Amino acid sequence: MNSKLSHPALTLLLIALILFGLYIGQNLLIPLVLGLLFWYLINSLRRLFGKIEIKEKSLPVWSQITASVSVMFSLIWFIVRIVAANLEDLQLVSDSYNEKLVDLSEKVSGYLNISSIEEVTKSIDIGGYAEGILQSSIGFLSGFFVVLFYVIFIIAEQSMFKKKLDLLLVDKKKKLKFYRIVSKIDDSVHSYLSVKALLSLLVATVTYIVLFAFNIDFAVLWALLTFLLNFIPFIGSLLAIIFPVLLSFLQFNDPVTTLIIGGILVGNQVLFGNFIEPRMVGKSLNLSPLVVLLSLAFWGALWGVVGMFLCVPITVTLMIVLSQFPGTKPAAILLSAGEDFDVKKSQ
Repeated sequence: MNSKLSHPALTLLLIALILFGLYIGQNLLIPLVLGLLFWYLINSLRRLFGKIEIKEKSLPVWSQITASVSVMFSLIWFIVRIVAANLEDLQLVSDSYNEKLVDLSEKVSGYLNISSIEEVTKSIDIGGYAEGILQSSIGFLSGFFVVLFYVIFIIAEQSMFKKKLDLLLVDKKKKLKFYRIVSKIDDSVHSYLSVKALLSLLVATVTYIVLFAFNIDFAVLWALLTFLLNFIPFIGSLLAIIFPVLLSFLQFNDPVTTLIIGGILVGNQVLFGNFIEPRMVGKSLNLSPLVVLLSLAFWGALWGVVGMFLCVPITVTLMIVLSQFPGTKPAAILLSAGEDFDVKKSQ
């Protein structure tokens, strides 16, 4: 076989095998990746607790870790329980919403003379959808114990990471380069997650205030979903607007009120997403918007909703790693927004 042809063929075969492995092994890989993510978040919280001093002494490391784990998992439990409670309430009143939806579709189909609209609407079961999401939430809590299992073992192994790296990377230049790469990944992911969490919280808070002011049902549920959905690029913020706006129309059957609520929520998302977030994150991610969109589609198709949440951190990490090797640097450039991502220059 011609060597010039074998190299690209082997590269394509390797990529195909990796993709196949990511898809086939998703039941094992998704909890592991989530475990690594929560371990990273716990470490970020631990740094904050490490800054607390009592009698000019920092808290012991074990207490920092315990406090961080407690805060993280208590927050997750709180969010899931609030969402589950609101979904149960939504199931109780879902029949009235279904009736309003059917009445609305009959008017629209009669006005437009399109009978298919009414047929499609009658097949919609809001209570059934709420029950499905509720069961998914319960399933998430069950599966989360596997993630917790990974987190505990990663934390237990954490103290030995540096010792193992020192044994593996004897060459000082290679060791320094590795730590620089890890530092760059840490800076980029930390910047993204911290800014995204803060802005998502602000967007969710404004959403709750607006919905509460207009007396929209389940305002807490929509605010929590807004916070979570804002971590999904592009479509997340759109879904965070569509659900409460549709509900407001079914609740009041008033186009003017619905347009006002929709306008405020759109303005809220545009303000934070298009103006404030780019200024706070800046060019630290160095990801092309097209790449983010493609990454969203790719990881969403591969790992579902979890992939949509993780697409940006995974792509940033992949781009930084690819940029460190001459053979893969062109791929990293294609993923980037055109800014210099040389690790050495970033230090």
